[in-house]
Amino acid sequence: MVAAVKASDSQGRPLEPSAFALLAIQCVLNVGSLSFGVFPLLVDGFVRLAHFDVQSAGWCITAEMVGQSVGAALGLTTVRRVGSRNVVIVALVLMIVGNGLTIVVPSSFRWLLALRALAGAGCGLTVVCIGLLAATRHAARNFAIFNMATVLSPAAFAAAMPLLFRVLGVGGVFAVIAGCAALCLGMIPLIPDSRGERTQRREKPAVASTSFIQSVLTCTMTVTYFVSLTMFWSYAGNIGAGHHLGVEAVSSAVGESWLVGGVSGTLAAMLVAKRVPLTFTIIVSAIGGAAGTYAAIMVGSEVAFSFVLTAFVFFWNVMYPIQMGLFAEVDPSGQLAMLAWFVQLIACAIGPALGGFVLHVSSYNVLGLGCALGYLLFVAATLMLAPMARRSSARVS
Repeated sequence: MVAAVKASDSQGRPLEPSAFALLAIQCVLNVGSLSFGVFPLLVDGFVRLAHFDVQSAGWCITAEMVGQSVGAALGLTTVRRVGSRNVVIVALVLMIVGNGLTIVVPSSFRWLLALRALAGAGCGLTVVCIGLLAATRHAARNFAIFNMATVLSPAAFAAAMPLLFRVLGVGGVFAVIAGCAALCLGMIPLIPDSRGERTQRREKPAVASTSFIQSVLTCTMTVTYFVSLTMFWSYAGNIGAGHHLGVEAVSSAVGESWLVGGVSGTLAAMLVAKRVPLTFTIIVSAIGGAAGTYAAIMVGSEVAFSFVLTAFVFFWNVMYPIQMGLFAEVDPSGQLAMLAWFVQLIACAIGPALGGFVLHVSSYNVLGLGCALGYLLFVAATLMLAPMARRSSARVS
């Protein structure tokens, strides 16, 4: 079997997994993120096919994200004792069981919430793979590759969802996720075991442990950004339905947004990461996200809606690798990136519930205003953390 991890360099810098180990890590993370990429279609499917109201459909998404938050917390607290490989095994098993059982109980709302939380817990445990990526020598590049995978998979998944809805109903979506998780079980031997790697890294740490202010800024950035993002993204399908677009048109718009906006955004992030000032990229991407939210609420035609979603996903995927690379620069051990992933899951649980409440008591315009405020706070926190990343990079070099 190909060695999972190469030896560390003479300066004690982070280890670099082999190509096969990186592939296994990326596949596990991709399966764990698969449902998130099609949340708009899931909400729309629950409303159209399972006959839930919009708020109940949003609670199904919230239940999954709460489960992911719990799973991520367990992953953060147990990975040092049991190792990343064992945590990944549990994660995949929970995803298989949770998604498999969801297929047979779509009419029972309480059981559905419990099973979505169970499947979400499995997704959350994959946080250990985020730590493995952040601790590599080329963290920003590896996160960009991960981002590209999570762009292409939802695009293909979204394109197939109308057929799945017609043949299997909403349960067809969860059958695909369970099958993908089962395939990943064959990659377990390639997952690096973090217990052995962390012992080697302690010989000469790259930087001191993260400070309280770094953790607070990381949490602030992650919460404000992902609450704003999911408040809109979870209800984008419903917004399209409000413009009198059919499920095929909405599915096509989501698929095109990932295929065009997601791929181009990830490639743009790779190009600008070392060439354009970080603060400029953050400000432009945040403005783009806020503008995309408002534009989606205002436009009415199928072509315009598809264009706006594409632009929104473009700025989303420009931002994400740079944001995770920033956390890896501040803390090359990967702990800060795992904290960000954990807090991201909590934010993604808050976003759909908060968005559902706003739509229940107010309007889409108020939703757009709340998202804009979140992007503004995100930019402010990033501008405070960026200088710390530069100082950390200077110490390592």
